[in-house]
Amino acid sequence: MSFQGALMGLSRRDLLVAGALLAPGTALAAQDGVTYPFGVTRNAAWAAVNLDGKDPPLRFLIDTGSSGFGVLDSKARELGLSRYGKSSGQAAVGRIRVEVYGASVLLGGAVREPWLPLSGLPYLPQSMQGLIPLARFRVMGMDFDTRQVLIASRLPKDLDGYEPLDLDAKRPVSGSVDRMGSYTNDDNNQLRMDHRPVIEAELDGERVLLGVDTGSDYGLFLFPDFVKRKGLWDRFPNPQAGSTRTLAMSINSRTVRAERLKIGKLVFARPIVTLGDPAHADKDGSRREVGLIGMEFLRRLNFISDPQRRRLWIKPNAAIGDGYRYDRAGTEVGFVEGVARVTELSPGSPADRAGLKLGDQVTGWRGADGLDGLSWALKGAPGSTVEIQVARDGVRQMVAVVLAEVI
Repeated sequence: MSFQGALMGLSRRDLLVAGALLAPGTALAAQDGVTYPFGVTRNAAWAAVNLDGKDPPLRFLIDTGSSGFGVLDSKARELGLSRYGKSSGQAAVGRIRVEVYGASVLLGGAVREPWLPLSGLPYLPQSMQGLIPLARFRVMGMDFDTRQVLIASRLPKDLDGYEPLDLDAKRPVSGSVDRMGSYTNDDNNQLRMDHRPVIEAELDGERVLLGVDTGSDYGLFLFPDFVKRKGLWDRFPNPQAGSTRTLAMSINSRTVRAERLKIGKLVFARPIVTLGDPAHADKDGSRREVGLIGMEFLRRLNFISDPQRRRLWIKPNAAIGDGYRYDRAGTEVGFVEGVARVTELSPGSPADRAGLKLGDQVTGWRGADGLDGLSWALKGAPGSTVEIQVARDGVRQMVAVVLAEVI
């Protein structure tokens, strides 16, 4: 149940817009940069966005893996946003055709655009209502210690403690950048560019190119074509079966432990890796990158991206020593025809041993935030207990699942 990257870019005609970001003489126009606050909810980074001046502000997912703003179709209809047309784009796995809406945007209470196109989206994780494409900005950074997003026209002078990484210099020119004032890569609003950061890393001794994707709640997701090409699907012991939700479809996946992930000078021992089912190879449109590095790793790093200089600066933050989160119950819960049910159950897993059955209706759990909160709790520390209420044959009962290391 994860969002794995957003649209790789709509058509140029659909994304080119006119108009200035800010009136001359305003405070933001006179600055080299601006910051605004963000929150993190269960590996989803988000900021407040107002559309067409309407309150309350919406929670928009901050997504370095997207090149265009997006909004849930249901929310766009609820707000009565104007329809601009239709277009198609490439999601992490598969293509998707979307409605395009138009609205004024106030981002984080700090950055305003009189009118922008927003791609209509059928699904977003963690009850998010839209997307903020950080990759469109000339310089952008996220500081997880202070929970501040930076967008700027040039790199900050103080980079003490940050390590520079080269971005993929051979990345094809594609995607889209529309106007967002002096902080964007394309002030003249004429070029088509792809400034989503892609870094080189080392996974179990092999060089890999990874998209830096705050829109993904996983640690490391490897695309199906790479999994197939390298024969990874059956290589790791004790794989945990599951599914991965993308904009285009839901695909089978496996969660495994690799030996070592190296990013610059940082080394992550025994990292959690999600493998896309090779049956979906040749559908991901991944170009040169072979996977995505998501929030389970990125939330441990403060980073600043300067795509014009082809550099990403990283610095470990206070979360660098946190344990990895992944499904330690061996089960997944999802909606089936509007009813929450146990949709995945690994034989011999903690959930199986506790007495959960495939197809059980989940009527509640001893915790908050509904299904999202339950899914997060099932990724908790080994030895912790998650109590789930299920209905089976008309009888309700509590099932206590004791989490364990299963891979």
